[in-house]
Amino acid sequence: MRQLTLKELQQFSLEILKDVAGFCESNGIRYSLGYGTLLGAVRHKGFIPWDDDVDIMMPREDYERFRTIYKSERYSFIDSHNTPDCYVAFGRVCDTKRTLASSRIPWVRRDVGVWIDIFPIDRVPDDKETFDRIYDALFLLMKFNVGIRKVHTISSSRFSIRKRLKIWTLKRTHPRLIKRDPMDIVKDMDTLIALVSPPDSHHWSQLTCPEAGANEFFEEDEINEYVRLEFEGREFSAWKGYDKILRDSYGDFMQLPPKNKRKPLQNYITFYWKDLNSSNR
Repeated sequence: MRQLTLKELQQFSLEILKDVAGFCESNGIRYSLGYGTLLGAVRHKGFIPWDDDVDIMMPREDYERFRTIYKSERYSFIDSHNTPDCYVAFGRVCDTKRTLASSRIPWVRRDVGVWIDIFPIDRVPDDKETFDRIYDALFLLMKFNVGIRKVHTISSSRFSIRKRLKIWTLKRTHPRLIKRDPMDIVKDMDTLIALVSPPDSHHWSQLTCPEAGANEFFEEDEINEYVRLEFEGREFSAWKGYDKILRDSYGDFMQLPPKNKRKPLQNYITFYWKDLNSSNR
């Protein structure tokens, strides 16, 4: 199998994005470009040159509707609700026909290829201190989930000697903890998110894949209206408050990062064409 180049990966991800966006627009489902994809649209009118994935975000009610009705002749929607042994709390629309992913931290026990991430956003308490405690708890659960997946689903021979020693020690010092099923942690995250999401709050956040210290505390007026932004020659939906959202996350986001920071984020995943004919289509 031949590995996809970065340009091929970006192009394949764009085709999935077009499929998802078209479906959403045909079915009245709200979505916004997110994270590096949103930044790329604003700063580059397309992919950040070194970016290797696509992210979109949806209000929870739209996400739940999307996950139940999405249909495509070419791609599949996967999350922990419709796929056993899916170890993430958000969704992904994946290619399963032409490409194949090889990951050091598997997130699903089935063959999948190139994907785009779809993150629900949920209402959160208006009190920032309360929100921070919830976010920290979910971050710890996510890190625990990743740690268990490393121990359970990855052959330790694929790690460095130092990493193998760490896993060996973990197995012997915390045997009861590492026997937990990663799916249980995903369910714990789902339960906690549902418990802490007040129906009448005026702030939102992405809680299914929390990052340490993230400034994802969106005010309602930042995300309740949408605009169109150009991305790789086509317009996609984005929150009207994207400027403040990007500044909160990236600071002076129009400035390029230092050259040593211009690296793909998914450096633990490699994507391959299943056969040579696929790469020529």
